[in-house]
Amino acid sequence: MPQQTKPAHHTDSGFENRHPLPDPVKRSFWHFLKRRYFGDYNWPKAKHQVGKIPTETPDHDAIHNPDPSRLQVTWVGHATVLVQYSGLNILTDPVFSDRASPFKRLGPKRYTRPGLAIDQLPKLDLVLLSHNHYDHFDLASLTHLGNAPGYVLPLKNGALLEKAGIRADRYVELDWDESHHHDDLKITHVPSNHWSSRTTKDRKEMLWGGYILEFGDGYRFYFVGDTGWNEALFTEMGAIHGGIDFGLIPIGAYDPRDFMRNAHCNPEEAIQIMQKMGVKQALAIHWGTFVLTSEPVDEPPVRLAAARKDSGIADGDFVAPPIGATRFFDGKAAPASTTTQKVEHTASGS
Repeated sequence: MPQQTKPAHHTDSGFENRHPLPDPVKRSFWHFLKRRYFGDYNWPKAKHQVGKIPTETPDHDAIHNPDPSRLQVTWVGHATVLVQYSGLNILTDPVFSDRASPFKRLGPKRYTRPGLAIDQLPKLDLVLLSHNHYDHFDLASLTHLGNAPGYVLPLKNGALLEKAGIRADRYVELDWDESHHHDDLKITHVPSNHWSSRTTKDRKEMLWGGYILEFGDGYRFYFVGDTGWNEALFTEMGAIHGGIDFGLIPIGAYDPRDFMRNAHCNPEEAIQIMQKMGVKQALAIHWGTFVLTSEPVDEPPVRLAAARKDSGIADGDFVAPPIGATRFFDGKAAPASTTTQKVEHTASGS
């Protein structure tokens, strides 16, 4: 039998970005710590940021009695968002812990409480995990959620999920460009320009990325995950997947720019992602929760507003609401009939 050629982004030890960008600086955990504590930047301290980010009481009635014909999103904080549409309750990158860290007393500490407590969530159908960084993949939160929902996550992350007590039959791992069907929802795992690691020795061993969700009525939703701006990548993906009804797009954790540009986009680059992917409306994520980088914690939405104005995008089409806010957006017209498909793991072309 002829040997099957492995995808270009697969390496001997793990994975590599599609259309890799040159790295302008030396990149390692130790070099990051040196820049963090001994560099020229005046990094914010978490204890001084408490109260700086607006908060809002979630719409609990809507959360527990959602209208299936419209999209509603509740920003819990950072990249954790409750997405409700077409009768499904979906949670992205659940992090409810006080620190985004493997340690109880060290590492980035939450300075804005979760907008929705984990026990206030409705019954979840699906949890989407973008990658294994501690501010996105929190074992304590996943243990609390347990085996009731199904989980979708990138390749080679399943063993980590099982450390949270999640059974193998409750999750599916996807490679880039692969899809999974949950009833009439199609979930496609797509690349982002990022990386993975949980220690100093496992960089890029587990896959990372985002997800495009296509509901049975044709409504298309994009969870970008973590990403740096990569024109070649997003031009290519826009040609393949473009035309998105709604997106969760990161806007924070971008300075020092030379160190962060290949990992996190800034607000101006978030606008470019929106444009390249043909996203009609979006909610800003990945800010206002943990001090991960050196920009002022309340700067991202200010820069987003300016970039939105410069690009001619309406204020309501790329929103940065308070943490805890529940926001509503038009869905597609209900189809005449729906069919329930068997859950399956397929190639994205299916």
